[in-house]
Amino acid sequence: MRYSLEHKARNHENILSVAARSFREHGGESGIGTVMKKVGLTKGGFYRHFKSKDDLFVEAVARAFDEMERGMLEVARSAPEGQALRAIIERYLSTGHASSPGMGCVVSALGPELARKPLSVRRRIEASREAYRERLLPFVPGQTREEKVAKFQLLFPSMAGVLTAVRMTVFPQTREQMLMEARNFFIKCFAEE
Repeated sequence: MRYSLEHKARNHENILSVAARSFREHGGESGIGTVMKKVGLTKGGFYRHFKSKDDLFVEAVARAFDEMERGMLEVARSAPEGQALRAIIERYLSTGHASSPGMGCVVSALGPELARKPLSVRRRIEASREAYRERLLPFVPGQTREEKVAKFQLLFPSMAGVLTAVRMTVFPQTREQMLMEARNFFIKCFAEE
């Protein structure tokens, strides 16, 4: 049975959405079969949408960056004048974000795994990370683009590391303390004028 291009595009979007969440929750090694089953398709249908699992992984990571960016931009744009970066830091280092890896930062969820991917895959992922950075760069303080990029490159990976450590911590009170201290530190270092 032949499906319309629209139907195929919807299925492709559903696969990406499920994979972006599943990879952040369970790692990139979660099987294609698992993703396809969650979408309601067979594993054999996977290759009608993607050439390889690496292609799905790259597109799912790009989708995760896009989802994260939309949330961060919404927070930044709704913040009071001059408070956008503070709002981003507070959202990123929130209990809700720490408790929802499937909907959160792909770097904190998959960072070490991304680093182990082949160079060709990492290059494609780097393009998504750079696009994410460019869209958030206007909210980072600095006199020059280079200064803003340098601050971004320090702040965001540092927050991802904190989020990873918080997710590893089993005691809720310790998690909250870590998040609060990190928020205070990053706000003081990057968002206060």
